[in-house]
Amino acid sequence: MNPDRHEPTPARNIRRAYAVAGLVMALMWIGEGNEPAWAHAVRATFLLLLLPPLLLRTNRRLSTAFHESARPGPALARLITARVLIVAAALVAGALLGHLLDPHTPVDTRALGIRLLLVALTVPLQIRAARRARAAGAHPSARPTLSAPRLICGKLSLIAAALLTETLLDPYMANAQLLIAAAIAVIVAALGPKIHPQLLVPRPTDTAREPSPAGTAA
Repeated sequence: MNPDRHEPTPARNIRRAYAVAGLVMALMWIGEGNEPAWAHAVRATFLLLLLPPLLLRTNRRLSTAFHESARPGPALARLITARVLIVAAALVAGALLGHLLDPHTPVDTRALGIRLLLVALTVPLQIRAARRARAAGAHPSARPTLSAPRLICGKLSLIAAALLTETLLDPYMANAQLLIAAAIAVIVAALGPKIHPQLLVPRPTDTAREPSPAGTAA
């Protein structure tokens, strides 16, 4: 009955997305054993440079296919599978990079397994969000998308600040990286929704994907 009842939903979804993003970045920051701050900063930077371009481009293409498909089930399966595989492959590559940076520290398969499990646990949430977006009826091309360069620049700035802070705290704290990881999660969750509008750009297909009525060809 209240027309304003559903208006907070997009903002709430954005807050949830940044809360999850903050948790993911915090997990990326946590090192393997006694890994130095610069090493897990390099790992986090590598993942941030790799993930956004791949994930945003793939998500844009497969989200459009899911929205337009007459068989949404298989299209949704492809969308979710692609997301999970990209993130999982990036996490594995980051763990291997950490081992190459510090060969004396073995790959912590337990920590890697926990990260991959957390990625898998997001699948039900992704399915629910995708079905709600399709039910809402708004075509993905009608919505702005995140800019990978802006997103990367923002996260690299955060990593640089985290690296500097941990370097200063390391002589005085035994587990400074855990404190920095928690701070990253809080900062991304709190500030992400506020700067989100500055990270958006119009989709390149906004003007090219206008549906043509069947009778206009005459």
